[in-house]
Amino acid sequence: MGPMGSGKSTLGSVLARRLGLQRLDADDLFVAENGPIAAYFSTRGEPAFRQAEEDVIAEVLSRAEPCVLSLGGGAVLSALTRDRLAQGSHVVYLTVGEGAALERLKGGAGRPVLAGDPGRTWRRILAERHGLYREVSQWTVDTTGRSTHDLADQIIRLVRTAENPSETSSENHRSVHP
Repeated sequence: MGPMGSGKSTLGSVLARRLGLQRLDADDLFVAENGPIAAYFSTRGEPAFRQAEEDVIAEVLSRAEPCVLSLGGGAVLSALTRDRLAQGSHVVYLTVGEGAALERLKGGAGRPVLAGDPGRTWRRILAERHGLYREVSQWTVDTTGRSTHDLADQIIRLVRTAENPSETSSENHRSVHP
């Protein structure tokens, strides 16, 4: 999880492939079930969108089989989703510098929420959510200027160390920086 442009979808695909797990994207699942997010948001409003998003994520988290789940940036706004994530999931907070995020997002093109002043809006949204991301995550990994494969290697090491605590690792701590 993390803000727009942090690499959640791209990294989620690589992690799933490397781990031999199913990769799910909460936004894609939402669209398959409810139609385009922007249309749903504009016709039903944010509270209805957040409830439907919460339901989609709850369904995935209730499954017995492990998977790699990429969350929408606002998923952490739901206290129930945060509680569900804290119950046995490995959660990584992907951070990214503003410049890198806006470059990845092509300056906000195709992201109506970033219309107007993309940098200021991105910073405001991150400021609102940063504490929630930290609350839920086991690890914080900065994706700025790093290859997807390097990031996947690091996250796989973190998860394997957490699953086998008898192995010691210098990376077995909350925040990890390149």
